[in-house]
Amino acid sequence: MANSETTAPRENHVMDATLAWVRSNAIPLASVEAGHGFADLEPLRAIIGDARIVSLGEATHGTREFFQLKHRLLEYCVSELGFTMFGIEASYPECLRINDYVLAGTGNPTDALASQRFWTWDTEEVLALIEWMRVWNSTHARKVKFYGFDMQFPTEAALRLLDYLKRVAPDLAAASEAPLWPLCDDVSADRFRLLPEATRNAALDCIARILDAFSQEGLAWVGETGELDWQLARMHAIVLDQGARIRLDNAEHASRDLAMADNVAALLELEGPDAKAVLWAHNGHARKVPYVTDDKTLIPTMGSRLHELFGRAQIVVGFAFNQGSFQAIEWGQGLKDHTVAPSPEGSLDHALAAAGMPALLLDLATTPAAGPLADWLAAKPQSWSIGSVFSAEHAAKFLDAADPRQLYDLLAFVEATTAARANPAGRRTRSPDAEPAAAATNLALAGSSDVPEGWQWSVGKRAHGHALARSSTPTPSGGRSVCISRASAPWLWGEGHLEQTFSAEAWRGKRLRFAGAVRAEVSGLGTGAQLYIEVRPKRPEGVAWMMPASALAMIQPPVRSAQWQTYTIEVEVPDHADSIVIGLALAGNGAAWFGDLELTASEIS
Repeated sequence: MANSETTAPRENHVMDATLAWVRSNAIPLASVEAGHGFADLEPLRAIIGDARIVSLGEATHGTREFFQLKHRLLEYCVSELGFTMFGIEASYPECLRINDYVLAGTGNPTDALASQRFWTWDTEEVLALIEWMRVWNSTHARKVKFYGFDMQFPTEAALRLLDYLKRVAPDLAAASEAPLWPLCDDVSADRFRLLPEATRNAALDCIARILDAFSQEGLAWVGETGELDWQLARMHAIVLDQGARIRLDNAEHASRDLAMADNVAALLELEGPDAKAVLWAHNGHARKVPYVTDDKTLIPTMGSRLHELFGRAQIVVGFAFNQGSFQAIEWGQGLKDHTVAPSPEGSLDHALAAAGMPALLLDLATTPAAGPLADWLAAKPQSWSIGSVFSAEHAAKFLDAADPRQLYDLLAFVEATTAARANPAGRRTRSPDAEPAAAATNLALAGSSDVPEGWQWSVGKRAHGHALARSSTPTPSGGRSVCISRASAPWLWGEGHLEQTFSAEAWRGKRLRFAGAVRAEVSGLGTGAQLYIEVRPKRPEGVAWMMPASALAMIQPPVRSAQWQTYTIEVEVPDHADSIVIGLALAGNGAAWFGDLELTASEIS
């Protein structure tokens, strides 16, 4: 083993070689902010060349300077290199609202950004990027479009798809509403994997029939609606299928990354052979090579799939930083600003910081093929890799070891960072996970406040959220009711729910029945009132969040009738169950009333 006397000179030699390389080849940035001209970015012209994709990663999902630099790089690619499309790791259907705004000024940009669901992008920096795109499109003949390429939320894809089918194939639309109900509202879609197998399969089979109809009837439908509307609607069907299957797939990361890459390719094809896209995602998605597990299993990334499809026509820019702040969720505390100290010695981030440049770009193709620097990079130095979650207590777990030459074509480095600035709808607080009560309580919904005693009201601090109130409307038995409502959100997705959590001990090995009187004043698919039961396993030691449900009772479509109805659901409670959640929910816009709740058990025959 080498002693400290021999190790120190070798480390110094590596650092000297690294500093010499960085200082000789770095592109120092005059600013990370857009609107500062392109003189310092001009070397990118030769590096990007005729690439169709410039994929921009990020080492955290919450860094202001990363977001600003991405905006600036988009500005350069659009203004100087003729790029025509911007794609982001956000929901495809919802991002079409943003596209409507940047192209034609339709709608409200703040609401449009909030509608894409991801708190990570609901920030001042992304809003500034959207506003820049709107100005560009209002003053230039060559437009730049805004697309999301993610598919995690199927609700709006289902609703927009059915709207299109009503225009071109009303019989198919009518026949599809019943099997697609579990994917048409967030209450059901979020629990899709736990619905009965026959219900899930009916939805998937219906989507397959719709996709086949797009192929068989394509020319006729294009003739009725135009090529662009047909292409966008077909994308709704594709992302609906992807979103539904991801909810059933344990290998979510691989399925999602491959789907995102395929969606990028489809959007480029939709936009035509001259289309060129700037993409925005995390380093972990953008990287050009798959992950390799301990057993040598390859887990594809979006970037690795795009590399297969486009090769050198894709340029990947990884992002790194040395120290500073960012926003991320801490389990049990919600979204907050975090700050990390300078990166450890020996890390890639520490070496880049030693060059003494506040911000830079580095072409990794300039790395020497052999020598101490090449050997050091091949040994995979660590670098920060922080997604939407972070814990200062376990900060070392957020340092990944990798050879950047394998992952990226360029590195963007910011020495010191600050946290992205959330818009009001992008702020998130986390309600403490409710410890199970000893037993279910207060089914009469009594109490002096709008939230009945023993129940928890759960609604995010999004724009256009749901409201809960005590109601003067009596139930069929004359009892108390509560009302969940949302009046005028510009989108149908979203839910408000009232629930309570209690121990499963008394119910294990039994069939649990939850019933109540329900009425709703709503309109159309994507809305309605439901009851649900979720059965959850015991939380492992050291885990700070509630375990997901392992069983669910909610097999009926939502109630949409203004007349009181009895809604009844049942579930078998396994012997290993730890806790049970019962809930009342309204999906979408409208109002729903709940009361006359009953919870009973019977022996399993």
